[in-house]
This record gives sequence, C-alpha cells and structure tokens, in this order.
Amino acid sequence: MTAATLLARFSARHHVSAIAPADRRVVKRDGTTSPWDLAKVTRAVALAFFEVKNGAVENPARNDVDARYGLDADTFARCSAIAARVGRMIELVYRQGRHPSIEEVQDTVEKAIAADGEWEVARSYIIYRAKKSANRLNHYTENGLSDYIATAKYARYRRDLGRRESFPEAARRVMAMHLEHFKDRLTQRIPAPTEDSPAAPGDRRFLAEWLAGGTLQDAIHRAFGAVAMKRVLPSMRSLQFGGDAILKNHARLFNCSFSPIDRVEFFREYFFLLLAGTGCGFSVQKHHVDMLPALSVRGEEMELPVEHFTIEDTIEGWSDALHFLLRSHFERFKAEFNFSKIRPRGAALVTAGGKAPGHLPLKAALIDVDAVLTAASGRKLRPIEVYDICMFTARAVLSGGIRRSATICLFSPDDEEMMSAKTGNWFEKHPQRSASNNSAVLPRLAQDDTLFRRLFVAQKEFGEPGFYFADHPDYGCNPCCEIGLHPVIKGELDDEVEVAALRALGYTGSVEPGTRLSGWQMCNLSTINGAALQTVDDFLVACIQAAVIGTLQASYTHIPYLGPVSRYLNERDALLGVSICGFMDNPEILFNPEVLERGARLCRAANQIVAKVIGIRPAARVTCVKPEGTASLLLGAASGIHPHHARHYFRRVQANRKDPIYRHFRDLNPHMTESSVYRPETDDVITFAVEAPAHAILRDEIGAVDFLHFVQLVQQHWVLNGEAPLSRSPGLHHNVSNTCTVKNDEWSAVADFIWKHREHFTGVSLLGHDGDKRYPQAPREAVTTEDDVAKWNRLRYTPVNYTELIEHTDETKLKEIVACAGGACELT
Repeated sequence: MTAATLLARFSARHHVSAIAPADRRVVKRDGTTSPWDLAKVTRAVALAFFEVKNGAVENPARNDVDARYGLDADTFARCSAIAARVGRMIELVYRQGRHPSIEEVQDTVEKAIAADGEWEVARSYIIYRAKKSANRLNHYTENGLSDYIATAKYARYRRDLGRRESFPEAARRVMAMHLEHFKDRLTQRIPAPTEDSPAAPGDRRFLAEWLAGGTLQDAIHRAFGAVAMKRVLPSMRSLQFGGDAILKNHARLFNCSFSPIDRVEFFREYFFLLLAGTGCGFSVQKHHVDMLPALSVRGEEMELPVEHFTIEDTIEGWSDALHFLLRSHFERFKAEFNFSKIRPRGAALVTAGGKAPGHLPLKAALIDVDAVLTAASGRKLRPIEVYDICMFTARAVLSGGIRRSATICLFSPDDEEMMSAKTGNWFEKHPQRSASNNSAVLPRLAQDDTLFRRLFVAQKEFGEPGFYFADHPDYGCNPCCEIGLHPVIKGELDDEVEVAALRALGYTGSVEPGTRLSGWQMCNLSTINGAALQTVDDFLVACIQAAVIGTLQASYTHIPYLGPVSRYLNERDALLGVSICGFMDNPEILFNPEVLERGARLCRAANQIVAKVIGIRPAARVTCVKPEGTASLLLGAASGIHPHHARHYFRRVQANRKDPIYRHFRDLNPHMTESSVYRPETDDVITFAVEAPAHAILRDEIGAVDFLHFVQLVQQHWVLNGEAPLSRSPGLHHNVSNTCTVKNDEWSAVADFIWKHREHFTGVSLLGHDGDKRYPQAPREAVTTEDDVAKWNRLRYTPVNYTELIEHTDETKLKEIVACAGGACELT
C-alpha cells in the first residue's frame, strides 16, 4: 500500500460530511428514526405557551395549525421564532454528520424557551416531557408467556431428571417417538419430485433441497429441528402424549374426530376418544338417530335379571362400562357395577402422566345415563336424549380432571328440542350441556334463507345454536369446524380394491352393493408459525416441514378399540390439517393469494412424497386454519386468522396456586400475579405484556365484513388448493376456523355476506363486540389509559429457568389442555 493511499484512507476516515436536509432524521428511543420536522417543534412550544396562558383546560385546537394551536398571532409568532432557534441549534448536529436523538431535540427546546425568558413556559414544557415519559410504554424483548405455556401446559415430567422437560427436550421426545415408529424405514431414500408433482415447477427446488436424496431419518430430524425453533409445531396432542402413551394408543395423537350416532357402538367409542384426549364431533340428526334400535320395555326394576360388570381401570374399561349399561337397556337386564379396580383419586398415571380422577365421575355419569335410558323404555331414543347421554359422558371426562371435553353436536334444523337445548335456565336444569357447541346442519345449496336467518339471530342473542353448511347429510366436522370429515362408507364397496383393503383390516361383515358402514374419521394437525416468517421462502419451507410432520402423524391408525371400519376410513383419506398461526402478524405474505396457493401445493407435494416412503395413501385434504388458541401463546403470534387485540395489550392466564410451575414463576415475578376474581380461593392470574408487531393488523383496524373477506380469501387460496383433485366426498372441504367479532351496526351486513358467500363458509362463530374493560381480568385488555401504561411498565419479566425447579412427583395436568375446543378456543 502506497503512502498516498494510506493518507487518502486516513483523511477519509476523519472527514465528516454534513447530512443533507432531505436525509435528516431524529433517532427515537427504540432505535428507529423519523424525519426531522420543525413543525413538530413549533407545535410542542405552542402547546406549552397555551397551557401557561390558559391553565389545564382542554385545547380544542391542539392539532390545528391553521388555528395557531389556540394562540393569538403575536404569541404564535414568538413560538415560531423559538422553534427557528431550535432548528439552528440542531443544524450544528447535522453538520457533525450525525442524527440527533429525541432527547437532544427536547433538551434543545427547553434551552431555547428559557433563553427567550419564558421560564413558566419552560417549566410547563418540562412537566409535559415528564408526563410523556411516564406514559411512554416500555419495550420488552421477552414477556415470558411462551416459556410459561410450554412448561405448564405441554412439558412432560422427567422422572430421571426430577423435573419437567424444556421445550427443545419435548421436541426431541416427539421426534424419538417417530424414529421408533418408523424404525424399519429410516434408511429409505426420499425421491425427487416428479413432473406430475402438485408443486409449481419453480417451487420444486424447495422439495429437492429440503427432502430429495436424504433418508426418512434425515427428514424427521430436519422437521423437528424446525419444531425446536418454534417455526412449526406438530400435533399438540403429540407434544402432550408423545412417546409410550401414543405408541400404545394411537388415538392420543389425533386432535379431531367425527361420527354420526347411528349405531349402539358409537357411545363406547365416543367415551374412549374423549378419555384419550381427542375432540369429538357427532351428529344427532334425525336420519342418523333413527338408525338406532328401540330400547326394550324395562318393566319393574325388581323383576329384572341382574348382571355384574367389574370395571377395569383403563380408558377401555371405562368405555366398556358405558356400553354394558346401554346393552342392559337393549337386552333387558339390570347392570350392577364393581368399581373396586379403579385407582383412587390422585394416584399417579404412569403412561399418560398426571393424576387419576377416581371412580366417582364415572359412577355419576352411569347413573345419569341410566336415568335417560329408563325414561325411554320401550321406544327409540329422541335426538335430545341421545345428546344428553353424550353430554353426561363428556361430563365424566370433565369432572374427572382428565380433560376439558371438546365436542360439537350437529342436529336437524327442524328439531325444536335441539334448537332450544340451551335456552331458558338450561345451565341450572341441564348443566351437562355446557360440554358441547351445537349447530344445525343446513344444506349448502338451499335457496331459502329462513332457517339460516333464524339461527343467525339465535347466535347473536344467545351464542348458540350455530349453523353448519353441508353438501351431504353424512358430512360433519370437528369441534373447531376446520376439518371436513366423512365417516360413512357406501359407494366404496362397489370397488373390489377398496373391499379388499377393508377385509385386510379385519372386517368380516357384509360388503354387498349398497351396504352402508359408519365409524370415526379423524384428523391430525400441524402448524406453521406465521409470526416467525421473514420471507416468502421461509413460508414455503415451513409448508414442507409442517406437511412432513403431518404425513408422519397420519400413519398412526392402529386403534383396535374403534374397529376396522374406522381404521379404513382413516387410511382411505389419510387426512392432514396443516394450519397457519399468525396470519395478521404477517399480512403481506400470508394474505397474498399467489403465495398461499404455492404453499398449499407444496404441502400436497411433500405429503405425496413422504406418504409413498412410509407406505400410506396421499391425503385427500391437507390444508386448513385452526383456531390456534393455546398454540398462539406458545408461538407468540396472533391466534389463527384473527387479529391482535391491540398494539399493546395485557394477556391473562389463569393458574392454580398449588401448581409448582406457577409457584416457581411467581417467586421470580410476583409483580405479574394477582388473585383471580373468579376463583379467589384457589387461583391466581398472571398478566403478560403483549406487543403486536408494527406491521400486524389489529382488532380495531378491521371490520367484521372485512375480516370475513380475509377468511374467504384464505379458504379459496390456501384451503381449497390443498385438496386432492379426485375425492370420494364431493363438496367436502377443510375450512378456516374463525370467530368473527361483530359491532352493533354490522350484524345485518355480516348475515348477508355469509349467506351470499356460503360456498366458502362452513361454520362461523359470531361474537358481539364488547369492551375489554367491562369485565375484571379480561383475557385480553388493551393498554389505553394512564393507569394501563403505568401497569404495563411494571410488568418487566424476570427470566425463569424452569429446569431449576425440582419436582419429586409428577404434578402435570397435560390432559386438561384442549387442542380442539370449538368456539371456546378464542375466548379462553
């Protein structure tokens, strides 16, 4: 290097160029910048003058420069002169080649006012700055919500470590389960996408880079690396039960299921699935319930023969007990139960984790169901009676502390008993009915909107019943309504290949043409974290990762208790539910129709490739949008397709005071906790500070009809593009689960929009817009007042290392967490 070059570099290093006027910025407290604007300085000085002259009165012209911010012409001229002096002083900073901070500008304003001899005005400006500082919201890089939810709701107890696992450990546990499940296929190579791949030709490079050429083991490791980073999530059931609990009972993996009540075996299967933690949809439509046989004439209780049943302490044992009770009413005998094998309440559950509920919830349910059956002696059950049997059964699951039962009941729109099931003082007379959401099934192609309008008004006034648009009377959905399910076989039995597949699974019944068989169809879910996306490529890769995980999950179909028909249904359509959480965190990417279509087609392509490697059929339907209630807390995103509550808001989570995880959190963050106003004897509330991304869409920025436009867009471009072109279920689609918040003046327009566009809607949960300060400790509350700001600024989170908490016994309550809870997802 020559001396001349060295000198030139040295000179350049020490030469400072003034910043051109067009490029001048002011550095804000959060590090971002805004353009230098002398008019803002003039306004700040003018407002200080106004307050000194007029006292603490409202200034109607505080934002009106044409009215000189409420000042006379002479005073405003002085303000302009002071602002000009500030401008000249700040000019010196720009000549130094740097941008001033907001504090420097404000300090300069104070000096300029004082230099003009206006000491009272300077004092007023200082007080104004102090108030603004007090009302300025702290920015938190971490609020603790995600880690708390991961540990309290999903982490398994590690007996070997004497503590609960961390989230990365949980991801590795689920990965290890899949590696065990596919141990005979791990070395198989994944082929490159073929010319008939659903993926757009330009997007097949993502499949080639991410999947092709590697082994199945490589793909599993890469997918769960993304889970550990919270870029995608597997089935939330797998996070809770992944390992021996799922390997022994595949039903524990599934979020969603649906079946018509058209056979006696339904009831035991339904109880089994609820106890396994699966959300259940069911139909009590008249044409389904009418397929049940009539009950025997009961006669005098004392004259009945008695048969005894010892209940095994398993979910199969509990389910068999319910079936035995039903048999007693069809076959006319008295059922007597022996509960002695059931572990006492609080005993440890080794395989699934948590505590045993004891025998009393089951006993209460059997007594209540027996009363319903006895009242129907000698005739067929009515839909409302079948419904109540399901509700008493679900209540046993709820009362046992096993899990909040998630159910949806579909009924015929002309069934007045079901229509009024939750009217009047139903909560006192029929409290068991709180375990379901209820919706009437409406033919999608119907031209008369009378029934729809009636249901819409009922949902507006009472919250239920809802409406469910269907193209076929055997179609149904899961409790959150995002999964389209068809658990009936009929036309398939005309195909010899399908008959052979059914026989291979152990079915020995009739397969004559026209035979109708029914069972349970189920679906597993996976999630893309929309809030974590930086680019379109990020999204497309996440689509592949989530689809790979969903395809692995779809192979867990060995559930002997449900029988061969249900297994056939689940293997026939091999459904996936690849969802997106945080649409409104990233609207530029996730509401782009072309991007959504590319992503959906990649999901289908990845599913086809991996399905072939693991030996299952490609999925009939792949993409959906689920509510993402608890998952959104884990991912730090807005839930599903819903907007953030506000730019800054409080998110509250209820916690039992005896919960070790909560106590550990409270020890380090007592300022974030308070007693629950709803359960003050047992529970506390944690308040987390949530700040939505700068580009996120907020609740008050979007009207109800605009929100439904977004739902329609995602249904058309994400959900429908995730379907196989040929389906055994024409018109049946997955859906965008949504809760539409409606203001008082929007109801009529919302009803008209849904009816007009019903081809793109299946169910819409409607919720009246209500102020979040109307109720104490609302789940979400916007930061709007000075008191709110002061509270926000006290919520600085002290990081908690949960691996330091040593527990000598398993205190987890994983089975209480709902991954498919219907409309409740958006409200809890």
